[in-house]
Amino acid sequence: MLELDVLDSIFLHIFQSSLMASVLILLVLSIKKIFNHRLGARFHHVLWILVLIRLLMPVSVASPFSIFNLFDERIQQFSNPQTISAISNVFSFTYEYFNKRQPIWNEKEVDEQANESRLSHNSRPSTEDSIDEAVKTEVSSYPFILKVLSRIWWAGGLFLMLLSCVATIKFKYRTKVFKRVSDSGIQSLMEQCCQKVKIKKSIPVYMDSYFKGPCISGVTHSSIYLPEDVSSRISQNELEHILLHELAHYKRKDLFYNFLATLAALIHWFNPLVWFAAKNMRCDREIACDAYVMEILGEGERVSYGTTIIHLAKSFNNSRKQLSLASFYETSSQLERRITMIKMFKKGSYKISAVAIICCMVIGVVMLTNAVGAGGEKNNNISKVKDKLVIIDPGHGGNDPGAVYSLTDTDAAQIKEKDLNLEISLMLYNLLKESGIRVELTRSEDLNLELADRVEMANSLDASLFISIHNNATPDSSENGTMTMFNPSKNDAAYGIDGERVAQLLHEEMIGELKTADAGIQKVNNIRVLRDTKMPSVIAQVAYIALTP
Repeated sequence: MLELDVLDSIFLHIFQSSLMASVLILLVLSIKKIFNHRLGARFHHVLWILVLIRLLMPVSVASPFSIFNLFDERIQQFSNPQTISAISNVFSFTYEYFNKRQPIWNEKEVDEQANESRLSHNSRPSTEDSIDEAVKTEVSSYPFILKVLSRIWWAGGLFLMLLSCVATIKFKYRTKVFKRVSDSGIQSLMEQCCQKVKIKKSIPVYMDSYFKGPCISGVTHSSIYLPEDVSSRISQNELEHILLHELAHYKRKDLFYNFLATLAALIHWFNPLVWFAAKNMRCDREIACDAYVMEILGEGERVSYGTTIIHLAKSFNNSRKQLSLASFYETSSQLERRITMIKMFKKGSYKISAVAIICCMVIGVVMLTNAVGAGGEKNNNISKVKDKLVIIDPGHGGNDPGAVYSLTDTDAAQIKEKDLNLEISLMLYNLLKESGIRVELTRSEDLNLELADRVEMANSLDASLFISIHNNATPDSSENGTMTMFNPSKNDAAYGIDGERVAQLLHEEMIGELKTADAGIQKVNNIRVLRDTKMPSVIAQVAYIALTP
């Protein structure tokens, strides 16, 4: 089905984005591994933000600098799989249709009585009817697996989002009973911390036994939450460190990035690398937040702040997880990294250098863009080919019937190649037209058309691909199969693909879809429509017509 429904289109975009983001995730992990201590804590976190952008980009932007240009993309002008698939699907339908209707495809022997019945003039559907039926068949036969996968993705994502919404609603409902801190000492310390972090907005602080460790929540209306007995378990200096850390989350917009990471994980729930990236981002977020606090406190407070982290790791547990929260203490596995960063901290290291900014820009250009030709301005995953024209040439016509299969001398009992070529071409025209591809026919009815006229039309319209539809013929019923021809002397780089590549792609798809014998790809330079056309040109010999019954 070329006209995808909305859900299929969305899933294809998500799946493509997830694959490309996976490449970026592996690159980020490699960079972090190689340059671990040479990169600032803040830069580690910024790298994950680039991953979020890649995962959540609503549209694809093509760039000649994209790393995905290095891959063997089959989406290069008319070598994209959707276009070739559309062509092969038409051939596939035509094969099945005529194989059931008449014995012109030499795949199976049928008895003479059945042949005569199928070749009866009164029983043959009209060209127009068969075209309509072909389009309906093609529209209804889109790969079942895509529909299944898109529905599974939608159901899984919806389920996870409902769980997240339920957890958030329950948390918001519980906040109604939380007690706002009224202790003058904590309020005064909070005001001092806000001044140090340069936050003018008043951030409320709550205490409740629900919380097992300090955290902050709320993308737009943020609040800090502390365990109910926090004052009796830590010193004033440690409480200051906690408040500074949570305010640093607010200042750095970590809650917003945390929301994006959660959204990305819910959308790309099927990709384990995305969940792994979200986990690593949380870890790097805490380390970057520590670096921000150390930038405020200074190098003299390194030991004191490190002691606070160790003390809280022993005093509080983080068993209660909430997607919208940014906790002071995440997991014990990151404790060593945080202490190492604090130990090595130098004043000014939180700032991102010009080199780091340039590095991010380069990664963005290379990894956040698609290969040229792999995306589309609308990126609807139907791969509409803009400003390109396909010329479909139904072979023979008029006084030139081409090969003829005939049981009797009457015209009603004759199967003429020119009619089959036109019927296939009209169905192909309809399908490509529906997919948004610009397409023209050299003839749309039974009329005489010289080879020179066909060539002149293609060249004058500045077409990008010329496909001539034919069927082979032989008196030997043992010969059968599908053949594709191209001109080996044609290789114009301006079209991005040559006739040989088009022939290979088209031939592979036809053989795969039709299940016919492989009659091979032939190099031909003496056929006029291949020799004199300027653009990549191929002749598709779809199957064989037996010249004798």
